[in-house]
Amino acid sequence: MELPQVGPHEVGPHAGLTRCIHLQSKAMAVYGEGFTADPDFQNDLTDFTCLKTGRPLGPDNGPANLTQCCNAERDCYEEY
Repeated sequence: MELPQVGPHEVGPHAGLTRCIHLQSKAMAVYGEGFTADPDFQNDLTDFTCLKTGRPLGPDNGPANLTQCCNAERDCYEEY
C-alpha cells in the first residue's frame, strides 16, 4: 500500500501552520506527514498526545491538539 504524498498542513484549516515537535497521534504514526489524509483525522476523530507528558495535555496543562500545539506562544512549544 502506498501512503498519500500530502505534505504537512497543506490542506484544511491548519494549512501553513507549524506544529510542536512533541505532538503525536496514531494518524501521524501511520501516515507520517500525510496524516491529514487519514479518514479519522478528516472526520475530527483523531486523539492527540503530547510526547513530553504522554497524555492528551501538554506540560502547561493545555490540551494537546493540532490547533493548540501550533501556537508558538505556548511555553512548551518547540517547532517541528
